[in-house]
Amino acid sequence: MYSGGGERTAIYQALLLRKLGHEVSCFAPAIRSDLCFPDLITQIDLKGVLPRVRVGFPYRDFASLTATSILAPMFARRFKEFDVVLSHGQPATWVSYLVSKQSSRPRVVYLHQPARFLYPRAVDLRVGWTTKRDFALLESMVNVMKPFATSFDHVSVVSSQKVLVNSQWIGAQVKQIYNIEPLLCPPGADVGKLVPVENKQDVVINGRTIKKPFVLSTNRHYPQKGLSDLIIIYAKVRQRAESRLVLTGHFTDYTDSLKKQTAELGLRDSVLFTGQIAENDLVKLYQNADVYAFTPPEEDFGLGPIEAMASGTPAVVWDNAGPSETVIDGVTGLRAELGNKSDFASKLVQLLLDKSLNKEMCRNAAEYVRRNYTWSKHVETLERVLAESCS
Repeated sequence: MYSGGGERTAIYQALLLRKLGHEVSCFAPAIRSDLCFPDLITQIDLKGVLPRVRVGFPYRDFASLTATSILAPMFARRFKEFDVVLSHGQPATWVSYLVSKQSSRPRVVYLHQPARFLYPRAVDLRVGWTTKRDFALLESMVNVMKPFATSFDHVSVVSSQKVLVNSQWIGAQVKQIYNIEPLLCPPGADVGKLVPVENKQDVVINGRTIKKPFVLSTNRHYPQKGLSDLIIIYAKVRQRAESRLVLTGHFTDYTDSLKKQTAELGLRDSVLFTGQIAENDLVKLYQNADVYAFTPPEEDFGLGPIEAMASGTPAVVWDNAGPSETVIDGVTGLRAELGNKSDFASKLVQLLLDKSLNKEMCRNAAEYVRRNYTWSKHVETLERVLAESCS
């Protein structure tokens, strides 16, 4: 339904497993090809778990998710031809459980996070899900039947052959909630495409020139992503270092409030909201940004920082959750004290003004990602687990 790290992970898994010679079919409960990596999603021939309704109507994502969860038993037998089923989160994991029960097929669960409607994070409780009305309605329905939903979620996770997680932080939560030992299998960066450039330059995106120096942030426009905090942080940065702030991401109901906040802080001319952009434009931004800012306070993994680092751009993140595992403080980027906006701003200013340090971190970051976070390493682990589950 949107371009997020979980969706990119599923797409790359399908593409890479096919490249290794496997036959892979991809299904999803709700499909928005216009919003979910339009440049990539056409390559995996994505199908609906249930027959797709192509006519738009209010709350269609809610309807698709709900109908899939309830009606999946009627369609589970269509999956009996497959050797193994790999699911990403709910309700896909519940569907995979039903498939396994009816067809005796092995299954592997990849958890980007425990179901957040059942196990909300502090930021979820603070800001809610009102940005996407479908999620708000789904959350209300889940809360009404929470004991049943929790039971269904639990059995569908623990009965799988193996549970993979994207970070140690999520692994610890999975172990606590489900009392199982998951296997760490972090996502990767497309290092063949995300190549550092020798000399960073101005970038033209959708006909608009973005002059250097600029700070880049790539995130969905949801309150959980900390973009409001980033705008406040950037206002502090502008007092000490000349720069621009580039915010990518499909516009949501929350975008207007971010633009209003930008105007109120006198930053209208220095903050660019690009909207959804093509993959090639995203690569150019990653490569030519002076520093990458990632402000979600409780992110499970965070593909943005490693994609930026692979492109030779150091990242500044909060010293918490998944990004604290991927950004090596003082080596590939900087980690700020959680919630301390002044500290985060100082880290950005440091990398904007200290060109020597920035250049050193650019080199370190690209080398670090190529050693530790590639899609080839990811799919090597994934392929082995899938094979073992079938034996």
